[in-house]
Amino acid sequence: MPIRRCPSPAEAESALAALCTGAQPGEALFLFFGSVADDHGPSWCPDCVTADPILRAAITRLRPDLTLYECPVGERAAWKGVADHPYRLHPLFRIARIPTLVHVAHGGERGRLVEADCARPELVAAFLASTL
Repeated sequence: MPIRRCPSPAEAESALAALCTGAQPGEALFLFFGSVADDHGPSWCPDCVTADPILRAAITRLRPDLTLYECPVGERAAWKGVADHPYRLHPLFRIARIPTLVHVAHGGERGRLVEADCARPELVAAFLASTL
C-alpha cells in the first residue's frame, strides 16, 4: 500500500484533483487525523491513536492496491471548534470528526468511516471489502 503524506489541505486537494481528472479517474483512501506532536510522537487525538494500527493493518491486508493519503488536520487548537477549517468546508471531504477514512473513486466519495468506527476491526474490514 503506497502511503503519501499531504501535510496541508492544498496538497490533499492536489492529490484529489489528480485522482479525479484524466481519462481514467483513479481511486484512493484519504485518512484525516490529528497531527502528531513531532515526527515520532503520538497524535493529540486519542481516537486516532487507537484507530491508526487497526486501519493500517486492514488496508495493508485488504486493499494494498490503493494509495493511502494521510491528511493531518493540524494541532488541536487549529481543529477543535474551528468551524471554518478547510477540511470541514471542503465540498467533497466535509470532515466533522476525526479520524475519518474516505474512499474516493471515479471522481467522488464512495464511502467513509468516522471516529470510533475506524477502531472496530470488523467495521473496517466490511468497509474495505465494500470498496472492491
